Amino acid sequence: MPQDAITDKVFLDYTQEELDWQYDHSKRFPDTGLFNKERADASAIAQTKVKGLLNVPYGDDEREVIDIFPAEGTKNSPVIVFMHGGAWTRGSKEGYSFPAAEFVPRGVAWAATEFTNVPQGTLSNQVRQNRDAVAWVYKNAGTYGWDRDRIYIAGHSSGGHMCGMSLVTDWEGLYGLPNNLIKGAIAISGMYDLEAVYLSYRNTYLHLSEDDWRENSPILHIPSQCDTPLLIGCSEHDTAEFHRQPEEFLKAWKAAGHNGEYIELLDRHHFTGSMCYGEPDHPLFQKICEMIGI
Repeated sequence: MPQDAITDKVFLDYTQEELDWQYDHSKRFPDTGLFNKERADASAIAQTKVKGLLNVPYGDDEREVIDIFPAEGTKNSPVIVFMHGGAWTRGSKEGYSFPAAEFVPRGVAWAATEFTNVPQGTLSNQVRQNRDAVAWVYKNAGTYGWDRDRIYIAGHSSGGHMCGMSLVTDWEGLYGLPNNLIKGAIAISGMYDLEAVYLSYRNTYLHLSEDDWRENSPILHIPSQCDTPLLIGCSEHDTAEFHRQPEEFLKAWKAAGHNGEYIELLDRHHFTGSMCYGEPDHPLFQKICEMIGI
């Protein structure tokens, strides 16, 4: 390979190798199974503490299911709809029951979505599935005991991207639902401008066209009218790009006149940050409770 091809800048001030490193967590954490096991073990314990309704269909595909943990001792509770990460290619809702053990006793329902991973499905299909899940939560509030006017969404990593895309959805145009149906959003370590992803090695498996990355970049679809508060950020030891992404999205969100707050999860890296959703003493958990009003 010619030397100039190695040193050419492909995005911002990054060469191809530098950009790929920013988005390749395996270069820093070759054994992510350790963190997957931590979440899985915590989720298994949570399911012994709070009652869950597992694999409830929200759509027709076998992957279009949701785990629901209704709030204890209350009706018309708030509900948090969580979207898992995994580079759009792996991960599942099974590893994200653990926050229910803390939210459910506080009178908040927890619901974790499942969807079709790449390459079995496309990125656009994942976005559609998570939007369908949120719409289903709204429509089925009476059946499961939560308040359809207190729906919150959350996500981590590629799930943070799904959260961002759900946040900017035209709910009235696409689903005939109120555009303000989401009352708060929490997106951690996500990606909101997919141009960098499109130009990185990740596109070798996502197969995004230019139209695709534009369609699926939340930062390009921020609504002009929105009163949904946004809590967005990343882990302290995430890469520079995983800091830039939420910072730029929040800047654009506020520039549009919307409310938002940045949070950095201190002493955490990309794979330990998601655990903060289930830690009552962590600032992330506490800010979510403040957002919901509990």
